[in-house]
Amino acid sequence: MRRWPQVLAGAVVLALLVLFAVLLLPDGGLDRSDKVASVLGLGVAVLTLLVTLFPKPGRAAGTPDDLGAVVDGVARAVRDQWESEEQIRRVHDPFPLPYRWTAADEAITDHWQAVNAAPDDDTPPELAGQGDHVVDLFRAIPSGRLVVLGEAGAGKTVLASRFVLTLLGERAPGAAVPVVFSLSSWDPDRVGSLSDWLVAELTSNYPSLGAVDGAGDTVAARLLAARLVLPVLDGFDEVPDGLRGTVLARINQGLRPDTRFLLTSRPEEYRSAVTSTGVLTAAAVVRLAPLTADDLDRYLPLTIRTVNGSREKWRPLLARTREPDAGGALREVLSTPLMVALARAVFSDTDADPERLAARGDSAAAIEDRLLAGFVPAVYADSDAGSAHRRLVFLAEHTVRLGTPDIAWWRLVQAVPRAVVGVVGFLVIASAVWFGMGFPGWVGHWPAGSGQGGWQVATVLAGAVCGAVGGAVVGQGRGIRPEPARMRLRLRGRLAQITARLRRGLRSWRTMVYLAVWVVGGTLFGLMASIGRDQGAILVGVAAGLFAGAGTWLVVSFISGLGTPIEPTDTTSPLDLLRIDRRTALRQGVAVGVVGSAVFWLTLYLGVEPAFGVPFEVVFADGLWLPGIAITATAGVAMWMMFATVWGAWLIARVWLALTGALPWATMAFLHDAYRRGVLRQVGGVYQFRHARLREYLARPR
Repeated sequence: MRRWPQVLAGAVVLALLVLFAVLLLPDGGLDRSDKVASVLGLGVAVLTLLVTLFPKPGRAAGTPDDLGAVVDGVARAVRDQWESEEQIRRVHDPFPLPYRWTAADEAITDHWQAVNAAPDDDTPPELAGQGDHVVDLFRAIPSGRLVVLGEAGAGKTVLASRFVLTLLGERAPGAAVPVVFSLSSWDPDRVGSLSDWLVAELTSNYPSLGAVDGAGDTVAARLLAARLVLPVLDGFDEVPDGLRGTVLARINQGLRPDTRFLLTSRPEEYRSAVTSTGVLTAAAVVRLAPLTADDLDRYLPLTIRTVNGSREKWRPLLARTREPDAGGALREVLSTPLMVALARAVFSDTDADPERLAARGDSAAAIEDRLLAGFVPAVYADSDAGSAHRRLVFLAEHTVRLGTPDIAWWRLVQAVPRAVVGVVGFLVIASAVWFGMGFPGWVGHWPAGSGQGGWQVATVLAGAVCGAVGGAVVGQGRGIRPEPARMRLRLRGRLAQITARLRRGLRSWRTMVYLAVWVVGGTLFGLMASIGRDQGAILVGVAAGLFAGAGTWLVVSFISGLGTPIEPTDTTSPLDLLRIDRRTALRQGVAVGVVGSAVFWLTLYLGVEPAFGVPFEVVFADGLWLPGIAITATAGVAMWMMFATVWGAWLIARVWLALTGALPWATMAFLHDAYRRGVLRQVGGVYQFRHARLREYLARPR
């Protein structure tokens, strides 16, 4: 490892600290000696810290060596997620809708020899089946690769969840765990390979799997390498049209001989990708069959739960589905589990008459639209359905605009105009500088001609410049951190992580820019102090800026290094993730604000007299420095919370969207309520519309 950047950075810091100390000596005195000792002591501490950074760390503390225990934790989290989904979907109420499947067209299936993993065996396996026996089918395929095709609403995701829960129910401790991955989140231009994308998704949904060992491998990568994760690749059809061929090719490129997976897609989207790219290697392909009139007769009458409801109210409509000609469109619509679920919500859960669903002569599209239009009013019958519909339309349009099915609370800021975020950034940053750093100039006891005016001018200029630059940066990116922290603060066992973060920081250009900003700020104050006085105040300003910059950088890096990834079972909902991120951000902000304020005021203590010729004790007589520390700490907390975490961007979005009426102030409560009502589903730390067809309908231009 090349260490000269670290050595150079340490040498520069130490040299300027010594220069700062020398500039304090013009008049001598015991107090000055104490100050010099403080500065030199800090310099020795910095040098000692740099020395400790040089050795290469061993295995990161806390990195799990027992992959069996780790994968068992992931299995519990996966089971909890999908059992909750099945409960909200009412999969078992009164009983699961039947699934049937048949072999798909051989033109989109690989050679049977490849599927059978035997060069001389070209016998087509028996692929037809029904119910939960998709697990048996999967195990009967020698290659362990299965593609399930189904039209929109055919129940592919529910089938995937049944597949996952069936495997988990039969799973032995330490064995592989099936994990559902949403293919719509894969951008192959950003994350090229299949394994890299799977690792990224695992570490995003289960942050503790991002822990790195001494060889630089994450726990997630080790689980994949050990074949302890069985990917269930859901929603290939939700990949953008122009990327499906690339995604299919990357899947093939990332397959190892013993790689197993299950993939779901709509038929036409999969066929189109296969035609342009080629089949999935060694994968058998089945297609879900539509529900039958007998399935509807057995199921829908048993879904009525209203007190005065009659099971017979479904009979007239169900009879029409058997009419050879007139019932064709109705039979087509009710042939998918999605439309049956919508029909149940609209008619079985209310007093509405099912015969209103379709008039004779209606097209299938008209019947579908009627069900989709009636779904939100039905599930919000006890609430303000109109407001709920407007808010859901906003969310659908927002996700379509971003090109993702995910409703992530930290990305809602993308719906706020950049100018608004930029103005908020300017006001917060400028105010923090004006009140935090400007406190000495506004309220200090400065003798006449001692430089108070210069301090005030420098504060105003620094606040305006920092606010404008920071506001532009924050507004352009609508925040700084793109994802939640997904970690808790922990001191024990974090030394290796803290030293590794400091080591990386010393090699980062961002650290150099950060220090440069502080040096420029210190120079500005030195220039103001030098007006009509000794020009040596400029050097004091330079050294003071570097002193404060280096000190606050060490504080921020140390506090950030205390973050420990949360365990897989800790994050069970987006609300949990928000609470964890907010709590972590607040604790980090308080620590950074308090300690950073102490560093800033230590700099003032050491530098006010050399720069301005007035003792610190005079300017801040009667304990005036105490409220100064509190105000500076508060400014630091505000800066950290607003821009160093996603919580600040979330707060801006929450206020703006509530003011514009796009979402209620209690946004997370609204999203959770929509999840509880079956409109949304939960995928890790984000929500999605439970049905892509519903999202498409709500986002449709009107």
